[in-house]
Amino acid sequence: MNDDTGKNKGHLLDLKLPVGWLFLAYGLVLGIYGLLSKKEMYARSLGININLLWGAGLFAFGAVFLLFAFASRKKRRQGTCKAKNLPMVFAALTITGLAAAAVAATNGPTLPAKTPAQEQAAVAAAGPDRTAWFREAKFGLFIHWGVYSMIGREEWARQILQIPVDEYEYYARNFNPTEFDPDEWADLARQAGVRYIVITSKHHDGFCLFDSHYTNYDAGASKYGRDILAGLAAACKREDIPLGFYYSIMDWHHPDYLPRRNWEKDRPAGGANFGRYMDYAINQIKELVDRYDPAVLWFDGEWEHSNEEQRAFEIEKILLGMKPSLLINDRLFKREPGHGDFGTPENYVPATGIRNADGSPRLWEACYTMNFNGWGYNRYETEFHSSSQLIRQLIEVVSKGGNLLLNVGPQPDGKIQPEFVDRLKKIGAWLKVNGEAIYGTQAGVFDRLPFFGRCTVKDKTLYVHVMGRPADGLIVLPGLKTEVEKISLLAEPEKAVPFRRSLNDLVIVLPERLPDPDATVIKVELAGQPEVSSYVIKPDRRGRIELPVYLADIQSAMGQRAYLDYFYRTTMLTNWQNVNDYPEWQFETEAASTYEILISYASMWGGQAAYEVEVDDQKIEALTEGSPSVYFPKTFSIGKVELGAGRHTLRVRIKHLANNHAMNLEKISLIGVRS
Repeated sequence: MNDDTGKNKGHLLDLKLPVGWLFLAYGLVLGIYGLLSKKEMYARSLGININLLWGAGLFAFGAVFLLFAFASRKKRRQGTCKAKNLPMVFAALTITGLAAAAVAATNGPTLPAKTPAQEQAAVAAAGPDRTAWFREAKFGLFIHWGVYSMIGREEWARQILQIPVDEYEYYARNFNPTEFDPDEWADLARQAGVRYIVITSKHHDGFCLFDSHYTNYDAGASKYGRDILAGLAAACKREDIPLGFYYSIMDWHHPDYLPRRNWEKDRPAGGANFGRYMDYAINQIKELVDRYDPAVLWFDGEWEHSNEEQRAFEIEKILLGMKPSLLINDRLFKREPGHGDFGTPENYVPATGIRNADGSPRLWEACYTMNFNGWGYNRYETEFHSSSQLIRQLIEVVSKGGNLLLNVGPQPDGKIQPEFVDRLKKIGAWLKVNGEAIYGTQAGVFDRLPFFGRCTVKDKTLYVHVMGRPADGLIVLPGLKTEVEKISLLAEPEKAVPFRRSLNDLVIVLPERLPDPDATVIKVELAGQPEVSSYVIKPDRRGRIELPVYLADIQSAMGQRAYLDYFYRTTMLTNWQNVNDYPEWQFETEAASTYEILISYASMWGGQAAYEVEVDDQKIEALTEGSPSVYFPKTFSIGKVELGAGRHTLRVRIKHLANNHAMNLEKISLIGVRS
């Protein structure tokens, strides 16, 4: 009887050999598939390759099974088989193998734990304001990067150069940014003083900077072969910088995206299904949130379909279900008012900020390029905003309640070009001294200021940004009712700044030389919350109405070129190269009168630009004339208008340019004419 039992056990043990070899082979095949395949699945937020994990686990299981079988056979032959101890050994070895497999299967570096700023950005919706961190940040870095950088003609290269899909795929396969250093990028962002980063995860060309489960058209399948977003996410966590992702709904590569480009005669749309494409897009969007835990999803490329077609509200519900604190911009909803967490004016500053339908302030972010031609890398670019203008643009945006998202387009090798690096570092140096006047502030309390400057506010403190010193050295804060306790320079806090009252205004005496020619910040500490009466432009005691450009609202749309600049003693509207940019003033008259219109501007020699002065429904057209220099204005009389009592609007519009230039406009003066 004992012999029969031993034989049965032996046969049972012999069966373990083929079973063990089967597990071993299957595990090996699955593991290799996990290593080579781009269609692997990843565990939630851990970056673990599931196929590799299971393959390694089954391989370990099969190996242990074989060891157990061989050991049992040897002991049976020696007559020392004690099978009752083998299950414990088997279990221990299997657990060890699976643990080792889990470590081996981890895909890429483990992301560090959230830092304090990222914890703040990730506060759940249960908090009082999920946008609070964004409101306080004020300054972000936009990064447009992809295979289009290899062509060097900005991010729309495939469209503007009409490059066929198969030809463009060459760049996707050979994308190899060997100089990309995510820690270097994050360190530059820190030096620049930016408080968050948004990078293109997928632009209109459809190429993904991450290693997506749903496509091979990505960084993982390129010559580079690595997940760019994973590396940058880890670097941003180390630098305590929240990271967001741009995602284009438009996709020029995916076979199901419609419509095709009108020049693509070799890409028939038959069989394409936009609904199936949106399944793909939603899966990728979920993948981004699941894997990298972004603070912001920044959508674009939404204008070819309705909200219903591109499932905007379904996407919003999915994303906020996954991460309630996630911020979503308005472009997911075709930029319709009232939808999304913030508005996104592109390459222009709304003259008076952005408001909701009920008149309340709207959270907004102006995305802005440092150069003039494109968002992606353009190797032929020659026009860049100066660091001075970029600092002033940051002030302009923040003073109107917005954030500035300043763009760079990295080179194909992964380096950020020197023109961008230099400007970012200069902005950072200014913020190191004056960041108190930017971060965590609110829009200014003054309707307008009668000098070239802007105001930001934090609790009981006004920060007055002076960008041009008036000839008399005095600046006036009109209608400030609140008592002043102290005024100082942020750059020289130990020095008190003299001031005095003049009726309802506060007059501040500036030093002979301002510490910073780009923007000197005056810190005005008040006894209470600021109270200000409205500032209205009216005729002076001589009956003249003076309309200097610093009192104008600069109206524009996408592609703004014109901006204010200070020329020694004069502030002028300069770089006026876009006919859609124009200054606009609101003013009041107490009685009907005839006014002569004087216009003061500096003009380039040679050629005449055409312009129009529009006062309510009256228009006067004229051509520019020469001035002493392009920086020194001259005054010209261009006609008369009849105005009744009440409120009026005056605009100066360019009709056409001369030598790619209109004028450097200083002011409009309305001179009352006696009948």
